[in-house]
Amino acid sequence: MIQPQELTTHDEESPLMPKPTQQVAKLKQGTVLDHLRAGTGLRCLRVLKLPPGTTVLVGINLTSKSHGKKDLVKIERYELSEAEAAKVALISPDATISIIRDYKVVGKHGLHPPIAFRGLLRCTNPACIVHTERIAGSFVVESRDPLTVRCDYCERSITADQFEFA
Repeated sequence: MIQPQELTTHDEESPLMPKPTQQVAKLKQGTVLDHLRAGTGLRCLRVLKLPPGTTVLVGINLTSKSHGKKDLVKIERYELSEAEAAKVALISPDATISIIRDYKVVGKHGLHPPIAFRGLLRCTNPACIVHTERIAGSFVVESRDPLTVRCDYCERSITADQFEFA
């Protein structure tokens, strides 16, 4: 008969064990997308179209003091372009982006959807001129909560759950 062994507790000072409040490891260099609305982390990751082999950590429904629940994306050795940051802001308004170098935050700011933008989304109206003329979609934000944009060409309103990214 196999005897149960006594479980040992982890050493609070061990560098291998996360602190009780630390849910994910630190990033040496790259980008952190924090305070993403819960459930939007994977969608944000999909629109970034990162190079193959990029190391990514995704946290889903993590505990947040200010938001209750949140998602988190850490991307090693990669910094977002302005267009990529704008796409993330359209998916998760009020997220934050941090640039990390040598384990230190060297830049941090909130993301907010642009008021007007071009080339980030495709219009969902199949009759819109953008589909026949092969021109970039152009939109203006109608409402921030819920996030709704309007196509400048056909004037169709599109909600965030309907966004098709270019």
